[in-house]
Amino acid sequence: MNTRQLGISMIELLVAMLISSFLILGVTQVYLDNRSNTIFQQNQAGNIENSRFTILILEQELAKAGYRRRADHTMEYAFPAENAGGRCGIMKAGQVTKFISATEFCIRYQPAFTGATECNGNLIANIPTKAYGFSADTGLGYARFALNNSGLTCNGTELTTNIDGLRFNFGVNNLEDERNITRFTTTPNADENIRAIQFSVLAASTTEVTKEPASTIYEYWFDAEPTNKKLYSLFSTSTSMRNQMP
Repeated sequence: MNTRQLGISMIELLVAMLISSFLILGVTQVYLDNRSNTIFQQNQAGNIENSRFTILILEQELAKAGYRRRADHTMEYAFPAENAGGRCGIMKAGQVTKFISATEFCIRYQPAFTGATECNGNLIANIPTKAYGFSADTGLGYARFALNNSGLTCNGTELTTNIDGLRFNFGVNNLEDERNITRFTTTPNADENIRAIQFSVLAASTTEVTKEPASTIYEYWFDAEPTNKKLYSLFSTSTSMRNQMP
């Protein structure tokens, strides 16, 4: 007597499960790859944003270095010598940019208008109310840039984060040759005037996103292999101290 088979056989079930497993593995791999690419792009965008903001702050503040409310005043008169005053420490008359270390320098300037603030948001004191007013006690603005463990600081206030490296290369000359930059150096001499600054920013991702702890940029910067899987990005630019140009 013939009997009809109801349902599916064990072999058919196993074949169906095998095909389903392959499909699930494929979909899972596609999801993981897309997620990895998304995280990579997000961290890359974060590196670009942090670096551009760091560069923007440096360029905006450096544009103020040596600004005088009255152009007929000499640099030496507008910026007197300071033995221990301000935030830049010892500075000679007329000096508006000071090298401190490989990752730290300081500038000073006269504020252009009342209510002006320094890079950390603090108000500058003793600003004349007239547009071109000046007196012996006219307050000066200062900006002391440095790199801490996580980002760029100005006057002790952290402004940007996820910055692992910051390098400055100073274009300098002497008093006898004010119109030309005679050399670029990372350690200018005390008698040299800083006329331009080249700076490089090394940004690092907030999380580990690469498959292996390898980064050509990291090795170039630190001359060593990375110990983590973070994404590193390098950005460089330069700016001149336009208020010091003859």
